[in-house]
Amino acid sequence: MQPLTPDDLLIRRRPLDRDGEPLDDQRTNPVRSVPLERFQALEHAIRDNPLTVEPYLELAGYYLNSQRWTDARRVLENACKRFPEEERSQFLLEESQLARSLQLNSEAEQAQRSEPTQLTRAALDRSQLELNALREKICRSRLQRHPEQLQLHLPLATALHGLGQSDKAIESLRIAMQAPKLRSAAAFQLGQLLEELGRIAEALSAYRRAALFRVPSPPRELKLRALTAAADLAERSRLVDSARRYVGLLVELEADNADLKERYDRLCATPL
Repeated sequence: MQPLTPDDLLIRRRPLDRDGEPLDDQRTNPVRSVPLERFQALEHAIRDNPLTVEPYLELAGYYLNSQRWTDARRVLENACKRFPEEERSQFLLEESQLARSLQLNSEAEQAQRSEPTQLTRAALDRSQLELNALREKICRSRLQRHPEQLQLHLPLATALHGLGQSDKAIESLRIAMQAPKLRSAAAFQLGQLLEELGRIAEALSAYRRAALFRVPSPPRELKLRALTAAADLAERSRLVDSARRYVGLLVELEADNADLKERYDRLCATPL
């Protein structure tokens, strides 16, 4: 199981079917099976101001699946204006904007890897800034509509940190930690942020909490990642006693891991 990325919490409906819902079979390509006449009929339908949002969602779903971002945005913006109480169109509009921004960021990353120049570096920095600004906007919009969805504070923290607002990112993660189901994930993300800021003791404390919360207990994978991060950080910081303790906990979880046992023995033989 791969860990969630911030955007997994914001984009969850790709590819889409004609009703704007997830397709069960990821290999299906609905665009190939849609005749031109259907596109034309839907375009005519939305120009005639239909009584429901469904034609907008169906047409936008086709455009999103074919990555026709401009057309999808036009349709969804019109849907939002005509049916402001219908959240599905607003949700899909946000998803389409983020998907396009992620695509542009990926292209900028590829260009920088292929030809690392000041120009491609500047383009990458700009795309990352725009991506994080959009993430923040979407998270705040959804939190305004649904303040109970505390999981949105996880991608919000990522966006804020990327925008250089680390104090606000930390505050957002502490809010997420108020929800029992989010405690471990939020604490682990907090540890990563604090480690990047060089706040070693606080980062170790966050990793420890991420791994050792009891109610509810974190998933095994997250517990392993948190303990590994704590052990690595403690060892790099020459905190031998702490590193030994975290590696010892890892050995308890993975008793058959010879490399961990060897590492633990080496740490035990290292003077404090």
